[in-house]
Amino acid sequence: MFDKNGDVPTAAHWRENKRVSQPVCERPKPTAYLSGTHIYGGFLFGHFGHFLVESLTRLWVTDEPYAKSFLFMPRRENCKSFRSYQTAMLDILAPDVPAQLVSQAVEVERLIIPGQAFGLGAISRGTPEFRSMLRARMSKLPTNGPKKIYISRTLHSAVGGVLNEEILEENFAENGYTIMHPQKMSISEQLIWYNSAEYIVGVDSSAFHLYAFVGRPDQKVALILRRNVDAVSHIVSQIEGMIERQPTIINSLVAEWMPERYKFGFHQSLGEANHDDIRIKLISEGFLKSEKKWRVPTSDEALTAVRIGEKSKGETLVRRVLQKRIFA
Repeated sequence: MFDKNGDVPTAAHWRENKRVSQPVCERPKPTAYLSGTHIYGGFLFGHFGHFLVESLTRLWVTDEPYAKSFLFMPRRENCKSFRSYQTAMLDILAPDVPAQLVSQAVEVERLIIPGQAFGLGAISRGTPEFRSMLRARMSKLPTNGPKKIYISRTLHSAVGGVLNEEILEENFAENGYTIMHPQKMSISEQLIWYNSAEYIVGVDSSAFHLYAFVGRPDQKVALILRRNVDAVSHIVSQIEGMIERQPTIINSLVAEWMPERYKFGFHQSLGEANHDDIRIKLISEGFLKSEKKWRVPTSDEALTAVRIGEKSKGETLVRRVLQKRIFA
């Protein structure tokens, strides 16, 4: 972003208290001219989670009657157009202002630059204005979905996860939860389920970033940690901003499986959790009833899960015992 005075700090993108987008050294030569009023939307990220938390941060300004579009810039060169889920989310949050992707330097007649009201880091809770916009938009969603949902990763193509999650899935189904596979649903369907549920449980993932756009104080939410990394704190903070309290955090991890070159857990680690400890904590927090069935993986099932993980990663995994738990 560049105006007659040079750099425009309000348009800068921030993450973890660091400025990601750096000042432009000299005025670029425009390749096109956009007449009328437009709103600066910021960067368009291709990754689902980063799109949610870093591309929608300026949509709290949606009531400009003369705005022709939200202008987004691609974060990466391979970001050529809006994906279907991005269009769906933008249509829900800014139904009256179409989005436009700008990949070359353009001159804009009048550009409104909203401040970044959400993101990663200290701003993960979102500003009051951002949360107010979300509540106004999401309150219009139907509430005809299931009342108890377990957000599963068992059909997810990502290699990171928790060992024997299919057994967790079976246990939740046995306890009256409807199993949700977000990647098999449209954005609207996911949001309707999140808006309808009274109890939401799942292994920590980007799905909870989407849930947090809908979150309300009357809902009970629990995250079962699949990785012992600080990145989870962004999800927790975002949910906390919407439900006005910290969600239930269940860190029952005892170890993480990873390639030998890694010494600490990361987003592709396979978490080894104590399934009985998960049950105990869910009962104490009111998500399960003590008399209901709950099966714990056998040693053979646990070993099989590791072997499946090795096959998907194409390399041998080693077991790293947790030295210090986050959210302990």
